[in-house]
Amino acid sequence: MEFLQSNYPPLKTTSRSFSDAFYDLIPHSKELDIAVGYVTSDSLIELQKLVELNNLHKLHLAIGMHYFEKFTKVEYNTAMALNDFLVSNHCGEVRLVTPFKYHGKLYSYTNDTGAYAGIIGSNNLSSIVEGGSRVYESSILIDEITLAREMNGFIKRLVDTSTENISQLNIDTFKEVNPLLDTHENVKKVEPVELMNCAASLTDISFAIPIKGYEVSPQSNLNVFFGKGRVSKNGLVKPRHWYEVELIVPKSVTSQPGYPKSKTDEAVFDVITDDGWSFKCKVSGDYSKNFRSEGDLKILGKWLKGRLENAGVLKVGEPVTAKTLNDYGRNTFSLTKTTVPNLWYLDFGVKK
Repeated sequence: MEFLQSNYPPLKTTSRSFSDAFYDLIPHSKELDIAVGYVTSDSLIELQKLVELNNLHKLHLAIGMHYFEKFTKVEYNTAMALNDFLVSNHCGEVRLVTPFKYHGKLYSYTNDTGAYAGIIGSNNLSSIVEGGSRVYESSILIDEITLAREMNGFIKRLVDTSTENISQLNIDTFKEVNPLLDTHENVKKVEPVELMNCAASLTDISFAIPIKGYEVSPQSNLNVFFGKGRVSKNGLVKPRHWYEVELIVPKSVTSQPGYPKSKTDEAVFDVITDDGWSFKCKVSGDYSKNFRSEGDLKILGKWLKGRLENAGVLKVGEPVTAKTLNDYGRNTFSLTKTTVPNLWYLDFGVKK
């Protein structure tokens, strides 16, 4: 057995993290059985890409809490899409626990000889998406065959006795909130008065940052997800994250007076968004062409792609195209300097 820890400072350990162990076992496995309480949209699409890019023959996912506590619409659509993918390719399914709330977190790995390893602990499915939430988790990796097979047997009994395929259930009510940035590390929800003060401090220095669609940017900008996965030494092909975003801003914009310059004190700056979030952004590269969220590319991605998802013009796993942006009503966002030192205002709102 092996303890797995989150390893956030100040509580650093020598243990591997859950995500390290989760992915390290994939190249040695033919089947993955998962029973968890909660899922997120980006973790669901991550699972689908893992099946597509690696040698996983079967994936079975049992979700234990959402039947009672509801999905967001984006989570539900992504879970349905994963189920459709698995069923149509005869390689698994997505099922919901319906007689009771199931809050366990079990991950069972099977090879040609049967179940050989498992992970049990506090990690829900969102933990397979590295970074973001600063919640300290602890789990145990089980590599003793008897226990691994006992875990696998329990998951199969849970599925057989207490679940239904998600497509067979009539689910038509959803959570109204969008939790994408709620608990994301280094992101803060600002108070209405702070947002109002920021909007009142805008200057005339403002730039329209273009968002390129799939037609001209199929594997970059908002479509990084469709780029080549990262190949590990053990042969694992790890997909790019759904919300990973780094924009390439044209020189016609970055060369204008007042635009933040890379490799200067103004290269990293604070932003407040029109919908009330605060985080840091960064410009880098030749002529300051790269625009991203500082420390984690998924922050800017959750803000931009999350807006498109909430508007109903983008589904998780689909490319951001010119039509996506046209349906949303905007293919740029504005970056406006304020009178507060090192503070900028981001606006991706549309008139309703």
